[in-house]
Amino acid sequence: MFTNQLRYVVASLLLFINLGFYAQNSGMLQEPDSVDGVNSSIDFKSQFEKLENAQDVIESCQNSDKKELTNQERFTLYLETGVRLYDLEDSENAREYLNKAKAISSKDKSYKQLGRLYNYIGWLASDRNAYGEAIGYFKAASQYYSKAKQYVYQGNTYNSIGAMYWYQRNYALALSYFNQAYELGERSNDNELKLKGLTNKGVVLNQLAQYSEALNCLEEALELNKIEGSNASRASLLNNMGNIHYALKQDNSAIRNYKEAMKLYIELDDKSGISSCHNNLGEVYLRLGNVRAALESYQTSLQFIDVEHDSASIAVAYVNIGRAHQTDEAYLKAVSYFEKALKIMVSNEDLSLEAETYLHLAQTVSESKNYSEAQNYLLKAIAISKRIDEKPILADCYKTLAEVSEKQSKFKEALKYQKVYVSMKDSITDEQAMINSARMEAVYNLLQKDETISKLEQDNISKEEDLARMKETRTLYLIISIALFGSIIFLILLFRLKRKTSLQLKEKNRELAQLNATKDKFFSIIAHDLKSPFSSLMGFAEMLCLHAETKNTKEVIDYAQVIHNSTKRLLGLVENLLQWSRTQLGTTEYKPMQIDVSIHTHNIVSLLRLNAEEKDIVISPKVEKDLVAWADLNLFSTVLRNLISNAIKFSRVGSVIYVMAQKKNDLIEVSVSDSGVGIRQENIEKLFSVDTAFSTKGTFNEKGTGIGLVLCKEFVEINKGSIWVESELEKGSTFTFTLPINKAE
Repeated sequence: MFTNQLRYVVASLLLFINLGFYAQNSGMLQEPDSVDGVNSSIDFKSQFEKLENAQDVIESCQNSDKKELTNQERFTLYLETGVRLYDLEDSENAREYLNKAKAISSKDKSYKQLGRLYNYIGWLASDRNAYGEAIGYFKAASQYYSKAKQYVYQGNTYNSIGAMYWYQRNYALALSYFNQAYELGERSNDNELKLKGLTNKGVVLNQLAQYSEALNCLEEALELNKIEGSNASRASLLNNMGNIHYALKQDNSAIRNYKEAMKLYIELDDKSGISSCHNNLGEVYLRLGNVRAALESYQTSLQFIDVEHDSASIAVAYVNIGRAHQTDEAYLKAVSYFEKALKIMVSNEDLSLEAETYLHLAQTVSESKNYSEAQNYLLKAIAISKRIDEKPILADCYKTLAEVSEKQSKFKEALKYQKVYVSMKDSITDEQAMINSARMEAVYNLLQKDETISKLEQDNISKEEDLARMKETRTLYLIISIALFGSIIFLILLFRLKRKTSLQLKEKNRELAQLNATKDKFFSIIAHDLKSPFSSLMGFAEMLCLHAETKNTKEVIDYAQVIHNSTKRLLGLVENLLQWSRTQLGTTEYKPMQIDVSIHTHNIVSLLRLNAEEKDIVISPKVEKDLVAWADLNLFSTVLRNLISNAIKFSRVGSVIYVMAQKKNDLIEVSVSDSGVGIRQENIEKLFSVDTAFSTKGTFNEKGTGIGLVLCKEFVEINKGSIWVESELEKGSTFTFTLPINKAE
């Protein structure tokens, strides 16, 4: 099922939110009353920190506001009022006073004060789940901190922006901003900021299934934690490392991490942390089949949740307990907990969790043969899933509907629902493949950037050492160089012309000899390839005549089919030979024109989609819009058809072929990627060589002519481009060729 990992995702996200929020406010609370040389004669901050009631803060502000204040003093008054009200959880009045501070003329405000103001306004927007609005405020805050050269505060603000992108599930941008926070920590030599950036990067990389890189980040953060970190951040790191080990199905390591984290949370009396660790332990035990231990962990997690302020976590705990009873076939208890969860969800409006709970209810009552009740629950789950566009849960609903209908012997309805499920599953898989591809590209680019920076730093160290050695011997080299310079120039001028002429002549002779040998070998191979199908044709034609005389209809049909397939392959070989001969004679037509790559690529994919569907293969085109190439359309079409046909030939059943085109400098790169059988490295150089006619059978034993890729290389070069291949055995291949954008001079 698609929804199996929902509870684990929620547990990981809660840990992340706590860490991200800590990363911001810890920096702000250390801010002094006087910033950037701008002083206020009245210490409003100390004045408001003594007040523990929001109404008292407002009254104190109103009394101070009646006095004669400068613009700077009034700005500070409103800012500190808003900050204190935010700390006292009076968001509405906090927003009012912070906006008043923002409205005051900015000429008297310092950049650091403005950064602090926009940071708090951003958190107010975040509390309303207005993440896009919050990002705008945080970016403004980071710009002000940058102008004030307050790089630690700027780094903390990057953590805020990354958190907002995390909530929006834009993991690529979240990762980018957490990485920038880490880099500012290195630049400022601030271990605390580096620790936060590394931890947040690790959480995102874990979500993107980049487990090795995620563990590296968290282990490095754990080392930093030993220097300056707190037990709270160490506990969070261990909990997140446990999540990674859980994802890798390294259950013993996950249990060890969760228990170490829980020990620290107990010392800190952090009930939320204790609850999350017990919840995560429950997930591990449930997967191991230890239902009793899972139930104990889930129920202990429930005991540490703040009943008044965290109804959403209580609902999650009830659903988890219900899942455990469902696994243990204690269906009445499971239904009871699912219904408790639904009652709580009325207040927190977690529609995704509500839909999943109805799905679990349907599956549970179905096991008790209450099929009508199961269908009612499923219809509710479907309605909610459609409303919030939760396709994975919706697909599972239709799968369960099919199972319920089948149990009632309603086979026609079961088939209908099963078809809907299969269709949705394919759609989800295709969408997920595209999303994962984009995410992985972002992760790859970021990791490549880190690797490049590391290499450049190492190169710089080596160059500095080399430079020091060069300075020591520079004088000696200079004297020797002057002495030898005249002799070298004389020798070069004396032998240059003769040597150049001799080399050119030898090179031409070598190329001619190699070309003749290559063509001789090629014709030898082709003669053998032509002889073999002709021999088969003669043999099977003779057998066809014999069986026609005996009127053996079945044998006649079989031999006719063999003859048809053999002549079809022979015709393809002859056509390829004719096309190749034209390229050698220089008679291939080359009529370049402006080609819309997107339109023609989609047309070719449509033509070949039927062939792909015979092996249940999906061809997914991903072509940038408005790509216009200057090339011969027939040559371009022949090359792309050949490459896609080869990808289909060597792809496994049910796989995906990606056809992509993008602009790179003054060229257009077109690539065809599959996840098929791949090519051995020693065979790659044979693919485009005329003297080997290299060919292998496809995954369905399809045969080729052996010169298709030779023709592709010729046609691509006629179109003023180049072609190459990247492949790994059993993992797939990517063939790429280029087209010019502008008309050749």
